[in-house]
Amino acid sequence: MDHRFPFLGQTVTVPEADYCYGVGPLRLRVTREPAGLDHPQLEWVELTGVELRPDGTEAAGGRTRTALVRVAALRRGAAGDQG
Repeated sequence: MDHRFPFLGQTVTVPEADYCYGVGPLRLRVTREPAGLDHPQLEWVELTGVELRPDGTEAAGGRTRTALVRVAALRRGAAGDQG
């Protein structure tokens, strides 16, 4: 695994069960690389980016959003999109 995943500018989709807090899947274009993904015991990471609608346009006027995301979801590829 690339320890820089997810990388800057990548779009990730995280299922509702794998992030705090929100309803439905979270689609985010990453604007800040999360720290600590190479730590084997890390369970959650703060992911920062711009939330996107299903059609790819920016939600909430393009404001930055931060969410706690399960590292396991990122590692298993549940956050899947390549952006």
